[in-house]
Amino acid sequence: MSRDGFMVKLDKNNIIHNFNYIKNSTQKEIISVVKANAYGHGLKEVVSILAEGGCRYFAVARESEAIEILSLNLSDVQILVFETIGNLSLLKTHKNLEMCVNSLSELEELLLKNINFSQLHLKFDFGFARNGFTKDELKSIKNIITQNDLYFKGAMTHFFSSNPEETILIQKDFLDSINFLGRERFEVIHSQNSAATLLGLGEGSTHVRCGISLLGMLDPGIENENIRRSWKLSGPIYNIKDFSDIDFIGYMRKEDIDTKGFSRVGKIKIGYGDGFSKNNTNLLCHINDKEFQIIHISMDTSFVLIDDSIELGDSVEIYRDFEKSNSFLKMDHYEYTTLLNSRIPRIIIEE
Repeated sequence: MSRDGFMVKLDKNNIIHNFNYIKNSTQKEIISVVKANAYGHGLKEVVSILAEGGCRYFAVARESEAIEILSLNLSDVQILVFETIGNLSLLKTHKNLEMCVNSLSELEELLLKNINFSQLHLKFDFGFARNGFTKDELKSIKNIITQNDLYFKGAMTHFFSSNPEETILIQKDFLDSINFLGRERFEVIHSQNSAATLLGLGEGSTHVRCGISLLGMLDPGIENENIRRSWKLSGPIYNIKDFSDIDFIGYMRKEDIDTKGFSRVGKIKIGYGDGFSKNNTNLLCHINDKEFQIIHISMDTSFVLIDDSIELGDSVEIYRDFEKSNSFLKMDHYEYTTLLNSRIPRIIIEE
């Protein structure tokens, strides 16, 4: 960890609290979605925390993410990959690895390669334009299942609408499809994302499939006071300059920046090389519970307008207020947290 660098602090107790709250309130097992570096929280760190808290089922998008989890050598956990695994031999080597079947051609290919179908989930698409079987393909799928007497680990779909009425219709189509193929051929049924789980939607599933809610983030329009935030991005002021002593702030001339009456600038060690995009220019950060403006972002360093109350070493927190940050950046919090790369260490804390 570099001196004076920024870090993401993960509140272990809050993540475990969120896991237990959702599990107890739904009375279902949880498939914890930790794709995209656990939405920027840190894949290995979050998986380790959730495994300690009792989670035994994880889901990722990519094969590479599954391999990262396998490297943790956790006992008695299942790992589901939503996309097609390129190296199918991994399924034979790792019996706790599972994969979604995303198309009719994939289903036929997997039959030829003698893959264990108890490690496979059929994925259905009801209008999301992602991977998955459509209703028009159900008869073809049933013929293959019946002719080969196939039994799967699971079946899944994904809700793409925040409209409860539309979500209920998608769930009905999903369950009708499973019943048509034979409910007894699927051990695990899962459809709910975080929003649907917290809204109590998704009847008929055996498991809930949550990602951002386990980490304390909620979809726009969803409120739940029981979900606790677990993520904090912060680092210290490592250098302070008076405007009278400088001509440039980063790569910009001082006179080309609206200094808003401030006479000092603080440097912080985070930049677009860390995944902290230039789109964050003019975003407000927090120092000593006061808001200050980030006025310039370079590859490794950003610059903050500060007043005389700020000293070297004072902690700067970025994205403290998700709602304000979302509004400023015109994107959801799980989009910009995911952008932060591995140059920013993830640290587990207990508060």
